[in-house]
Amino acid sequence: MDAQQLTRQIYWSPSGGLNEILHMTTYVWLLIAMVIFVYGVWKHIKLWRMGKAEVAFDRPLDRFLLLFRNVIAQAKVLRARRQRDPKPKSVYAAWMHGLIFYGFLTLLFATTIVALKDYHILDVYYGWFYAFIKVSCQVAGIGLAIGLLMGIFRRSDKNLGFKHSTGYTLLYSFLFLLVIQGFLLQGFRLAFQENAPDMQWAFLGNAISFIFPKEMSADNANVLYTSLWYFHMVTTMAFVAFIPYTRAMHIVTASLNLYTQRLTPTVMLAKMDFENAEAEYFGARDIKDFTWKDLLSFDSCTECRRCTDICPANAVGKPLDPREVILKLKNSMTVEALFSKEDDEKYFLFENGTITHNEIWSCTNCGGCVNECPVGIDQLRTIMQLRRYQTLSLGEVPTSAGKAIENIKQYSNPWGLPQADRFKWAEGLDLPIITGETPEVEYLYYVGCAGSYDLGNQKVARAVVNILKYCGVDFAVMGKAEKCNGEPVKRLGDEYSFSEIANSNVEQLNKLKFKKIVTHCPHCFNTLKNDYQEYGGKYEVYHHSQLLTELYKSQKLKLPVEVNKSVTFHDPCFLGRHNGEYDAPRQILEAVAGLRLSEMESSRETSNCCGMGGGNMWYESEGGGKIVENRLKHVAATGAQTLVTGCSFCMINFKSAFQNLEETKNLEVMDIAEAIALAMPSEAKNAASMPVN
Repeated sequence: MDAQQLTRQIYWSPSGGLNEILHMTTYVWLLIAMVIFVYGVWKHIKLWRMGKAEVAFDRPLDRFLLLFRNVIAQAKVLRARRQRDPKPKSVYAAWMHGLIFYGFLTLLFATTIVALKDYHILDVYYGWFYAFIKVSCQVAGIGLAIGLLMGIFRRSDKNLGFKHSTGYTLLYSFLFLLVIQGFLLQGFRLAFQENAPDMQWAFLGNAISFIFPKEMSADNANVLYTSLWYFHMVTTMAFVAFIPYTRAMHIVTASLNLYTQRLTPTVMLAKMDFENAEAEYFGARDIKDFTWKDLLSFDSCTECRRCTDICPANAVGKPLDPREVILKLKNSMTVEALFSKEDDEKYFLFENGTITHNEIWSCTNCGGCVNECPVGIDQLRTIMQLRRYQTLSLGEVPTSAGKAIENIKQYSNPWGLPQADRFKWAEGLDLPIITGETPEVEYLYYVGCAGSYDLGNQKVARAVVNILKYCGVDFAVMGKAEKCNGEPVKRLGDEYSFSEIANSNVEQLNKLKFKKIVTHCPHCFNTLKNDYQEYGGKYEVYHHSQLLTELYKSQKLKLPVEVNKSVTFHDPCFLGRHNGEYDAPRQILEAVAGLRLSEMESSRETSNCCGMGGGNMWYESEGGGKIVENRLKHVAATGAQTLVTGCSFCMINFKSAFQNLEETKNLEVMDIAEAIALAMPSEAKNAASMPVN
């Protein structure tokens, strides 16, 4: 057969062609559908416009790449969906959505090709490309039907707690009807079109063609086919029209939300304007205090519960459910749009009980929810906006957290210990102290409060100094002049106090001559690297694992001693998920001879939080169990004798809790620097106390 003949008539019917007037009504229905569709989308846009302004359409190339990765490539959706222990990782949801999405996308593409030919814009609907389209549609239709049935079954599982199961079930059922209609129309055509050139390519349609009796009269066949075609056309237009009014709207909202997602690290919180004399409060009091981008995010939620499944607080029974927070805000957005009156207290999120104190203060700022969300919702920044209102406007801060804030403001450390004791950890060590008058150094070692005052972290600081001096690194410390960078204050929602601390520290740091900063605490690392940028502090900041790895690769750090230990590494949230560093800690640990590294099932980007982030180091959130004990169970499952981490807070937490569990009561907990120090030659052991050249 000539490849040019491999095609089909667009408006085919058993009588030779569909009635001209009949198929022309397609345009009328399409116009009606588009008017209803556009009106529905506009209603959603009006909801988003209640929010404050935000720039979210800059850097179009970066945004397009993100859109391609997360929408077309379905990067987050198609990876195995994490389910909470003891459930295994599940690929069910990934397969379900993948079949639905790519099945729908393929059929939409084929429909577009047909439309281009019908409108005389582009005709490629023939030959081998036609055969490719036809086979693709058969496979896509089968996949879509299977995916929709999987979706209907999943949404009927009451154990998953979906709030809008009926809406999704109706959507899946409607799409399933459209798929069946399409295959029936194809089968009908192949049953009554003699010697159809595409019969071998439309294999499913060919199989379906046998259900239609060939002895049917031409008139009856024409009436039946025309009725089926028209019903399919009308239901298709109905689907298009009602997208904005059904759960199918996430096709629009999710795509737009992913394109406009924030390009800065999730953990970076926007600087607040405290100069506004007209401001009556700060933080998110009601739904209008969020930006339009936030409101779009709330509207995008498909309640897939991925954020809930990975939330460490929710896993131990604490009152935080990230999905519920977003859904409650989504509902508040709709309610306020319908009934709102200016400054009506019944719409204030805390005052009316929509958001509770305990759920917001259960958040550890781990960022797992944001990382897991397939539609780009930023649950972390949302929760922090709510927390800022509680702290700054209502003064509802956990008692011990409030004490930590006051200690930092008064004593420059959260424990309230004397500033004069800040450098006691370095007694007996010969360390260079940087001041405004000293020559420029390569690295400023920012020790942090934990390294200065906590006994366990003091050992880490001494180990870091020992390694730096042994490797001949040009560095200096601030000594007693160093102050808390204010990270706990920011995480506890007191942005006003943080701004004062940050401005003071940036002014101090900018007087010193150094090229880079290194710190062993990821919380200090993140604050100095990210948070200080808005206060004029733009520094090149390294976590000590990054510097140690660099020193090893450059052969300045020698590790000749064999260390016979089985270890597992816990990824700190503020180093891994928030700043993307997973490899450096593992590379330097794997460089130690004899050290056997075992990975926890929840590691790297799916790592579980230890529970100390988000200011939880300074207060005990109410309800549920202990997050750290849940994480220690993951450690025990590896069989490792030693837990290595690279975070001051994580180490304090693990050391205070490991003996509470029978399976970890003999566990050894140490920092990366301590593990590396074990592998250094004997002559390097006292490098820190040797005079600086």
